[in-house]
Amino acid sequence: MRTPLTKPLLLSLLTSTLLGGCSLFSAPEREPDYPTLGSTYYSSDDTTVIESDNVLKTAIKNNRLIAVSNRSAIEEKFDLLFAEVRQYQTFATDTKPFTNDDLKGEDFHKGLETLIKQFSCELYASQQSSDSVQLCPLNHKIVDNNLGYLPFQDGRHVTERLSTTLTNSEGTKELDMFLRSTHERPLESLWGGVHELGSFKGSELAPTSLVLTVNLSAHKKESHSRPWQELHDEPLILFVVLPSVERILTQRNEVDAMNLSYQKAQLLIVDSR
Repeated sequence: MRTPLTKPLLLSLLTSTLLGGCSLFSAPEREPDYPTLGSTYYSSDDTTVIESDNVLKTAIKNNRLIAVSNRSAIEEKFDLLFAEVRQYQTFATDTKPFTNDDLKGEDFHKGLETLIKQFSCELYASQQSSDSVQLCPLNHKIVDNNLGYLPFQDGRHVTERLSTTLTNSEGTKELDMFLRSTHERPLESLWGGVHELGSFKGSELAPTSLVLTVNLSAHKKESHSRPWQELHDEPLILFVVLPSVERILTQRNEVDAMNLSYQKAQLLIVDSR
């Protein structure tokens, strides 16, 4: 005997068919706002971060992070972060070696804060309408908006670094923090200015988080008459994790965008020993 094809049964069959059909189609994969950190290369043979064992991947997978606003905790990790710093010795008896202790203090933290806020302000402004105005920390200047692209994807940071320089009141110590232009280092390189984190096994960070590759150069001299000493023969590198592009752009204005980024910013504690 055939089962009668009643209206409720027909509706049930149609619903099952439609739901089953929908399951065959998956949502399109999201395109990252910037190249993902794992896909970037960091050596001349194009070895990528995700494909190799390295101290950066270890720090991410093990969630070795400190809030940028926690200044004392960060300074306690300077010997790990800047293990490659060589203490300059000179023949002059009145010249002291340059050590990690010379980095400690207000200038280091103020420089990092300024760089984070300037980047976040420019990112926020880039997607705002042309009939609005955004002021950013560096020189309190109005920045370009309604660009149709994000910072470092195009525009002035193709050839121009995003940088801030701080000099102490005595004029004897100078810190320069910067994100390299894409002409210097493309975004496909780990040493490029900004990336999206992407997925790392064990990481508690959102894959859409942004990561700034911050370069730090430092110089000091014992007095105005003495020559400058450099902290290291190459800039030191810091990796700073920020909220996602989407989260920064959903803030009410550039001030909120900057404050959010700084309050949520975390420094990856990469053991460079």
